Amino acid sequence: MGRTKTEFTEEKYQMTDDYIIVNVEYRTTTEKMGTLRGRFTQIWKKVEDSYVIIYDIFREI
Repeated sequence: MGRTKTEFTEEKYQMTDDYIIVNVEYRTTTEKMGTLRGRFTQIWKKVEDSYVIIYDIFREI
């Protein structure tokens, strides 16, 4: 990919006592592949005093 630059847009966060849901649209500009666009979703679960990712998916748009 060479050098890359990634910008996040349309960041949306939802939170409960035990979970955080993150939805983000992104655009990555690369030297060799041009511009890639997509969305990702992550779900974080509270475990004791920290959070761990339990779901992480990326998709191109």
